[in-house]
Amino acid sequence: MLKLIENEIIKLLKKKSFYVVTIIFILFCILTNIVYKSDINSVLTEEIDISELQAENETLDLGNNEELLTYVENLTVIRIEELKREYPENVYLIENNLYNTVYHMYESRYIKNDQELYEEYYLELENDLNKIANNDYEYFLDERISYLTTRINETTDLEQERYNKLLELAIYRKENSIPYNNDNFLHNAIVFLEENNFEYLNLLNDNSLTSVEEERLSYLEEQMAINEYILETKEDVNNETTLRAVLINFSGEFGLFILIYVIMAAGSIVSEEYSRGTIKSLLTKPHKRSEVLTSKLLVVIFLIPIIMLFMSLIEIVLGGLTLGFDSLSIPVIIYNGTINTYSVIGYLFSLLLSSLPMYLVIGILSFMISTISRSTSAAITISFLFYLLGNIISNLALIYDLPIFKAFISLYWDFSYIITNSPNPYGASIFTSILIIILYLGIMLCLSYVYFAKKDVKNL
Repeated sequence: MLKLIENEIIKLLKKKSFYVVTIIFILFCILTNIVYKSDINSVLTEEIDISELQAENETLDLGNNEELLTYVENLTVIRIEELKREYPENVYLIENNLYNTVYHMYESRYIKNDQELYEEYYLELENDLNKIANNDYEYFLDERISYLTTRINETTDLEQERYNKLLELAIYRKENSIPYNNDNFLHNAIVFLEENNFEYLNLLNDNSLTSVEEERLSYLEEQMAINEYILETKEDVNNETTLRAVLINFSGEFGLFILIYVIMAAGSIVSEEYSRGTIKSLLTKPHKRSEVLTSKLLVVIFLIPIIMLFMSLIEIVLGGLTLGFDSLSIPVIIYNGTINTYSVIGYLFSLLLSSLPMYLVIGILSFMISTISRSTSAAITISFLFYLLGNIISNLALIYDLPIFKAFISLYWDFSYIITNSPNPYGASIFTSILIIILYLGIMLCLSYVYFAKKDVKNL
């Protein structure tokens, strides 16, 4: 048996197609890491076209009150956009502290026709710009702390709770010297907590939520907890431009390559013996047919985790060289009522292990078709179609509760929900899922062995 397994491994290692897929996978890894490093989401931010607003202002009738109001609003937006481009590192401060001042300045001049008030706002704007030019963000922070303190003294109950939280965040920013910079992950965590504070408390204290509001509250609870964790530990767990982020999304980014490797090996390991005519000599050797088929089956089974490990190591090396290895020290955060942390490598292998049943089912299916049809192309094509059909049925099962869906294996072969301590989204228990997978595997293997044992190869 060991000799048979050794021969099968040697045959697989001689396949040119495996090396072609490996080269493509390596190139895809490099490209994926470059995309993550470039942070394509930040490149897609949309800028306001100032020229359009300027052109619109030239056509407005300033004698018309509504058009005059539009004129002032356009002037305000134009000025803010100009300042944002002049001080790109202080965009947040400009958007959140200067808009009202600029608007009131133009309002005083064009709507109220109050030159004195216009000059007051003009001087206020110049003062604020001077602070921004000198990166004196603490000036604006002190103003915010003063304002929030006043509001707390003027409000009670829920309103006071809201302002207390905002004040707590402002003091945290001051104590930790966190600038108003969108490139600073602590700033982003503070901003998320500030911007969603009111909505979160409103939903939390509402006893008559709709289903949509309950989903929103659930999302906010998770994100609020994660961002509070960031402030507490000062770990950038939301950074999407790191090796850690790629590994967290490993199955989504590279799962197709795992599938290709598995189907390619399982779908050809028997059928190629027929197409090459080597099946006769193989079966005339002193080995039982069951031993021959078992040796091939064991190679397929053991190949799946080896492929996963191989691909993971390639990505860790290439990703580390491209994105750096530092992020591997930052834990993966899973929220399920409370914050749970996992090491990146531990999470990666848990995720791969949870998807192992899926690849095993697809691999054995491809193995069975290869054995029965003696066609590599049929085995590969049908296996891919089965996988795609499984994804479609899984998505439909989340929408429609049809009994026929319960019989399909794709509802049971993914155990990733275990990592988050969540129930199976399709309602099946772990025991039921394992039982159905074993049933499917048993049927496919029985068909393979029965057919292979009875197949007449004399006329091949």
